[in-house]
Amino acid sequence: MRAERLGIVGLGSMGAPIARRLALAGFPTTVLDRDEGRMRALEGTPHLSLAADLEELEREADILLTCLPSEKAVLEVAAALRRPGLLVADLSTIRPTTARRLHAELTARGIRHVECPMIEGVARAEARTLFLLVSGEPADIERIRPLLPVIGSEHRIVGCPGAASRIKCVQNGLGLVQLAAMAEALTLVAADGGDLDRFVEVVAGAGGMAASPLFRAAAPRMREPAPEPAERLRIGAKDSVLAEGLAEELGLDLPLFRRTAELFRAALGQGLGEADIAAIARALERETGIRLARADDAPR
Repeated sequence: MRAERLGIVGLGSMGAPIARRLALAGFPTTVLDRDEGRMRALEGTPHLSLAADLEELEREADILLTCLPSEKAVLEVAAALRRPGLLVADLSTIRPTTARRLHAELTARGIRHVECPMIEGVARAEARTLFLLVSGEPADIERIRPLLPVIGSEHRIVGCPGAASRIKCVQNGLGLVQLAAMAEALTLVAADGGDLDRFVEVVAGAGGMAASPLFRAAAPRMREPAPEPAERLRIGAKDSVLAEGLAEELGLDLPLFRRTAELFRAALGQGLGEADIAAIARALERETGIRLARADDAPR
């Protein structure tokens, strides 16, 4: 049986290592990105070719993977697709309402669709330790099943269209709420004259309920920014808005999600989109006038 041909749209920090890994695993892979430099960076990879445009990519692919930075980009690509029988596997992070809309629109054109958002970020994409959430029709999931162990180390099939995006959207929102709460906790300690380094060391080392992996990783970066961002703040800002928007769509007043999105918007307003996600603390510093960062040259 002929191996299914893959197309990949979106060669950012997640899409590029996934494309390279699939091609090196022997899957015939054609790629496309608006940034020609990203495409050229993959040139010469065995089993991988570059598409001139989306029309060529759609013609060459049996399964089209989309790994895009926004709901707008996902919907724009989907709107241009026309070939019945094509299977679209969306690895992007979007709201479940958007995922269900996408599924309905593609199905009406005879195009199959599954969701496959990823938990964790760039380092795990490079190391193939991503956790994948998969939802859609069983027959379509079976078609992408051979790709899953190449993209990530674990996956869960979580239900019907919209289910994977629901879990991804809310779990991201929950993590971002925790980041906002860390910044507020540091602010409270500092306002009372406490030693922030001692607080971080005690919480991280004592093993109590606040000693989460996220706290141990992010709280020190709120005090002293890392040389290289673990994750860009603009990504967290985008995801916080998705969680806030889902709550609004459902008519729910969830102040923690709303407050988190407000802090991220404020941090973007300070020009911190390319900074580490822990720079959300800078937004709270500006709001309260209480300094959390140790370094005098911390981004503000």
